[in-house]
Amino acid sequence: MLPQLNSSFYVSQLFWLFVCLSVLVVFLRRRVIPRLNSALAERDTFVSKEEHDINAIETDITGLETEIESMKETEIKNTTEIIRKAVRKTEITMDEQLRIMKEEHDEIISKTRKRANDEFRNLGSAFKIQIDITAQIVFERLISGRS
Repeated sequence: MLPQLNSSFYVSQLFWLFVCLSVLVVFLRRRVIPRLNSALAERDTFVSKEEHDINAIETDITGLETEIESMKETEIKNTTEIIRKAVRKTEITMDEQLRIMKEEHDEIISKTRKRANDEFRNLGSAFKIQIDITAQIVFERLISGRS
């Protein structure tokens, strides 16, 4: 028969079972469980600190996103205003150039008309002189009897 099944060894086995379990429980209570509790407490502290840091970073990110959107809107407004000013300046410059070109055009047309009128008068005078000469030649031929 096996010694484990022999009833005379039950008390001894129970005693050593109790002693071993007691030592194991004391060892677990004094050494292992406190270390586990401190590790878990450290972990909880670390996790809560990290969660706090994450929340702070998320708040900062939200603030930065809001600031970026605000800066975008401001820059869009500034850019739009700069473009408007440039367009107005260009329009003014173009209007000024158009006015100058129109004045130059009017001046050229005026000079050309004056020159054409002078040439026409000169032609008229030359034509008058030519007619007078032709009339005189015809008159002289008539008088002289030539036909």
